[in-house]
Amino acid sequence: MKEGLYFEEYAEDWTYQSAYCDVTEEGVANFVELHGFTSPTYTDMNYVKSSREYGGRMAPGLHVLSLAEGLLLHAGLTTRRGIFLMELTPRFLKPVFVGDAIANRVRFKSKRLTSKPDRGVVMTDHEVINWKEEIVLSYTSTRMIRTRQYRDEAA
Repeated sequence: MKEGLYFEEYAEDWTYQSAYCDVTEEGVANFVELHGFTSPTYTDMNYVKSSREYGGRMAPGLHVLSLAEGLLLHAGLTTRRGIFLMELTPRFLKPVFVGDAIANRVRFKSKRLTSKPDRGVVMTDHEVINWKEEIVLSYTSTRMIRTRQYRDEAA
């Protein structure tokens, strides 16, 4: 998708599912290092291997959320249309491990115009699924999106 959707293009029946992406050892290690996730859950593989709760190296939930949002950005859903991300309300439902793959299912929830006619607010519901099609993360996103008036005024 070269350009994302205008505000007007979001409708009651609008849905989208992203491609899958792999959750990699390198990606988890880099995220943990960059963001200071020093818990043994993420840094000590001997602890992880000796624990009954973990079946392998778990990805931090915020890493999974970042990957899920990245799938939408990579697909171009907000390219040249998104003004800014206003809110995310995540619920982390199941662990995600290195070697899993995730995809992001998106469904239109609601929209409203702002006081400025060149923009509106769009809410979408998201279900992040693993390769078994289990929902591992759900969230609602609220984004400010350009209207067609923005395009017409820019022309």
